[in-house]
Amino acid sequence: MNAEPHSGRLNLFACGTALAVSFLAVAGGFRWAVDKQERLLHSAAPDFCDAKLHGVALIREALSRPDTLVLFGSSELIPNVPFKGVDFFAEAPTGFSIFPVGKAGTSALSVLQKLGSAGTELAGKKVVISLSPSFFLAEEVDSKYFEGNSSKLQLKELLWSEKFSDALKQDVARAMVKYPKVLEGEWILEVAMDAVAEGGYLNRILLGVLKPYAMLDLSVGRLQDHFEAAFALNDPSYLPAANPFKVKRGRSLNWDDLFRKAEQHSTALAAKSARRAPNVTRARGTWDKQFMASLRKAQEWRDFELVLRLMKEAGAKPLVLSMPLHADVLEAQGVSAVGREEYGTRLQQLVGKYGVPFVYFRDHESDPVFFVDQHDHIGSKGWWYYNKVIDDFYHDRLRPKQVTAKSELIP
Repeated sequence: MNAEPHSGRLNLFACGTALAVSFLAVAGGFRWAVDKQERLLHSAAPDFCDAKLHGVALIREALSRPDTLVLFGSSELIPNVPFKGVDFFAEAPTGFSIFPVGKAGTSALSVLQKLGSAGTELAGKKVVISLSPSFFLAEEVDSKYFEGNSSKLQLKELLWSEKFSDALKQDVARAMVKYPKVLEGEWILEVAMDAVAEGGYLNRILLGVLKPYAMLDLSVGRLQDHFEAAFALNDPSYLPAANPFKVKRGRSLNWDDLFRKAEQHSTALAAKSARRAPNVTRARGTWDKQFMASLRKAQEWRDFELVLRLMKEAGAKPLVLSMPLHADVLEAQGVSAVGREEYGTRLQQLVGKYGVPFVYFRDHESDPVFFVDQHDHIGSKGWWYYNKVIDDFYHDRLRPKQVTAKSELIP
């Protein structure tokens, strides 16, 4: 007669033991994953794995390090050229390293997701944002590139963060709902994004009902993200084995000597590649009006302002860098210096509105060796300028005359 209660107690004990073992396994795995991120973060710096581009853990870890400066950009981060920032600062010659985040097609709305996912980690942290002018020359963002650069986890972090205002979240949601494929397959995220975009009393009630389920879903996503980041760092075939990172403090660099080396390399590469001049299609100045009209309509301005608003609300300390326009390409298309002036002027006004330091390398738009090609890919000489400004920014040496619409960092 007592067999059934005894059996029930055994089953309950077995269930409890299984739950306890499962919890310990997950907790142990989580600790292993976090330890991997803390020890091997810098081995992920030169790589562009999914855990870094679409995750949250590695970005937050990089932002938490006083010896690491996170650089958000696009395809300019990819080409392997001497003096590229991530390699130049790899051993922290002046006390810090760079952690680049971005790949081809990473427009402002994609950068917004990555920054927004960091939440409270942004407070008081220096970050650098590299802008590609080509995004501001197209009226619409390429949806295929944008979909490939978006992250559901990053969007969830931004959407449910209490760090950002309802007004900012609503404007972000209104921008995001234009890309339904980005939200596909995540019904909670889809419903929540629509509700935030529409606003109103009933939608606030709906969001309140959804929040417990959304937070549970977000917790699972965070845990999975930590494991994916750790496995990426742990896989020798995916990322190179890395020794523990050691900061070399107190070293000063001979920037003049480095400039000469960078320019020599860029000049030699340009001679070897023998880049052809673009075909002239219109007389200079005949396309200024159309160029400026298209520039003003570009979606990137609205998206980039969302980035500036987010960083202001988060309390971040950003530096904005913009590479120059390609004067030879635009002149061949009929755009004169007067027409090209619109880009720098408009960008300076927008960044100035938020009090953000801004350096635009306009004086190099006719420099044949600043870039490595006719796209937004800087070469060794271009990276020298980027590195010098970034180093000054990290060490609080940026002078007022440097932070203008025209770079004055001439050696």
